Amino acid sequence: MLALHVKLINVMPYNQRAAKELLRSVWKFGTDLRIVDIGDGLFQFKFTLESQLKWVLNNGPRSFDNHPLVLRRWERRMTVNSITFTMLLIWVQIWGLLFDLISEEATWDIGRGLGQVVKIDHKAFTSEQARFIKIKVEIAIDKPLRRGGFVVNPEGDRVRIGFRYERLVELCF
Repeated sequence: MLALHVKLINVMPYNQRAAKELLRSVWKFGTDLRIVDIGDGLFQFKFTLESQLKWVLNNGPRSFDNHPLVLRRWERRMTVNSITFTMLLIWVQIWGLLFDLISEEATWDIGRGLGQVVKIDHKAFTSEQARFIKIKVEIAIDKPLRRGGFVVNPEGDRVRIGFRYERLVELCF
C-alpha cells in the first residue's frame, strides 16, 4: 500500500476539511491523493504512485497553520492503535556560528547533537551572505527543543550558538 500516516501536532481545534484541501492543492495531486480520517487526530494519505509518496516525504510541507505534521510510512500489520510518531523532520537554522566554523564538517557535528541529520543546505557555504546555516534534522518529538548550544572555536573558547526551528511558530521551547 502506498500510504503515509499523518498526525498534526496541535492543542487547539482546527478545520480538518481546510487542512485536507490545502495539502491536496499544495501537493497538486488532486484526486490522486485520498485522505482518510482514521480517528484520534490521525489521517491516512493514500497515493496512486510511489513517486508521489516519496515527493511528500522529501519536500513537505510539513506543517499546517504553523503546526507541524508528523509523517510515518505505512508498514504491514499496522493498526490505528499501533501507530507511533516519534520523530519530526524539520529545518533548523544555526545562528551565531563563527565565520571560521562555517563548514560542512562543523554543520554535521552540530546537527548530530540535535538528532539525525538528513540534509545540509549548502547556500551558506557558497553564497556571498551567510548569516546562518541550515540543516534538515530528524528530532525526537518527546524531547524538549534546544534553544541553542555551544561550540568550541579553534582557540579552545566556547561560543554560544542559537537554533531557530522553521515553521514552529506556535510551539514553546
